[in-house]
Amino acid sequence: MTFTRRSGLALLAGLTLTPLAALAQSDYPNRPITLVVPYGAGGTTDISARQMATMAEKVLGQPIVVENQPGASGTNAMRGVAAADPDGYTLIATTSSPSFVTPALRAVGYDTLADFTPIMNYSGPFHGVVVPADSPYDTLDALIEGAKSGAVTYGTAGAMGGAHLAFASVAKDTGTMLQHVPFDGASKATAAVLGGHVDAALVPAYRDLVQDGQLRLLGVLDGTNDPDFPDAPTLKEAGLAAEFPSIVGIMAPAGTDPAIIAKLETAFTEVASSDGFKTFMTDLSQPVRIMSGDDLSATIEENLAAYREIAKDLGN
Repeated sequence: MTFTRRSGLALLAGLTLTPLAALAQSDYPNRPITLVVPYGAGGTTDISARQMATMAEKVLGQPIVVENQPGASGTNAMRGVAAADPDGYTLIATTSSPSFVTPALRAVGYDTLADFTPIMNYSGPFHGVVVPADSPYDTLDALIEGAKSGAVTYGTAGAMGGAHLAFASVAKDTGTMLQHVPFDGASKATAAVLGGHVDAALVPAYRDLVQDGQLRLLGVLDGTNDPDFPDAPTLKEAGLAAEFPSIVGIMAPAGTDPAIIAKLETAFTEVASSDGFKTFMTDLSQPVRIMSGDDLSATIEENLAAYREIAKDLGN
């Protein structure tokens, strides 16, 4: 992990902590907390973060104010929170894109590993490889075989996102003609595959369309199986050396006191584990995927390295 000026100052501050400062930290929180969402209002990350905040403020005893800061695929908000005071009063609910996908592609003005302390992960939508119900492709193997003899088009929510990079890696490794068609958002990619404008789509929020028989699920991009469709293989289970794990995690600026991090992790994990939150997320068609702060940190580190390799292979 990179040793930054901030982490050095945080270490020095920890070594010189006065009893008065320690008492103040034991009293945390004693004022409202801001939870930044790096996207606009109304999306699934925003909605789930607001529910998490509403339930967690009852545990912590202070209001949690959700603040939307959209822009630059979430990197603007990440940069702002990285520069915030590491006092536990500014947090971010972030996803795969600004945590490890975009930073693997270009300079973003922050280092996810050095500038943040992960608190916990509570969700992360599965991304499915879906085709129309009447598609000739009934398995991932069949889709890949089809792309060996002619172009197979697939839609995603946008160019150079995690889903695109994962399938670009598959195309390179298998020598197939998987042709990417970027759309402005996952809903438009889903509409395109429903309308037969692309052969397949790599999208979240596919559950109802698959259960209604409008789409067929061939597999998932994540490293684990979707509990709603346990027979749908991951890419690696299908023999393909790629995956796109999805996270929705809460992080604090690096240097935040470990006692504060522990208190927040306990509170947010209690909420995420509750029946009420699980019911809310089911109604939102989003999974509950709980990881500790340490496990979230390891996931980010592993995938930063993996996506840097993919980007390098693609000549980015």
